[in-house]
Amino acid sequence: MARDQSTFSAGGVTFATADTAVFGAVGGGQAGFNWQSGALVLGAEADFDWANPKGSITAQCAVCVPTANATLEHDVDWFGRARARIGYAADGWLAYATGGYAFGRVALKGTATAGGASVSLTQNATPSGWTVGAGTELALGPNWSAKLEYLYVDLGTVNNTVVVAGGPSLTDSARIQINVVCGGVNYRF
Repeated sequence: MARDQSTFSAGGVTFATADTAVFGAVGGGQAGFNWQSGALVLGAEADFDWANPKGSITAQCAVCVPTANATLEHDVDWFGRARARIGYAADGWLAYATGGYAFGRVALKGTATAGGASVSLTQNATPSGWTVGAGTELALGPNWSAKLEYLYVDLGTVNNTVVVAGGPSLTDSARIQINVVCGGVNYRF
């Protein structure tokens, strides 16, 4: 699930806000390594996911002259993470905490109209931020394990400006936050 907190403004005046919960599928892969001493496990992982969460906002700026209408959709196309992890291993189980750097691609698709003029646009941004989470792994055999993990990803705020000829400039500020619950199977070399 992703969360899209959007604010529309024109000429410095905020005229609409939305806090949208967005759901979508995520799939990808990871690579990493672990070092174990007794029950203590230290490691690093990098992962990359393709995604399809989408969120949209439609608003009217009544304070704009002429009155402006805008519809914007934010799509999280993909995101990745580079993380450290620390955990405790016992009896084939590993419980761990993880955190680090996150980045992703957010596409803005929008349409704005004012005074009979209309404009459509597509803009892409690649914001970066941070991630934190926790998970557990279960050894399935000598080289195999299964895991279940929760991650919170904060990609910060993405700002976009839409200019309609003969109308006001509309600014969209969107805070992109993603909650990821994932499962996987790991093979250890």
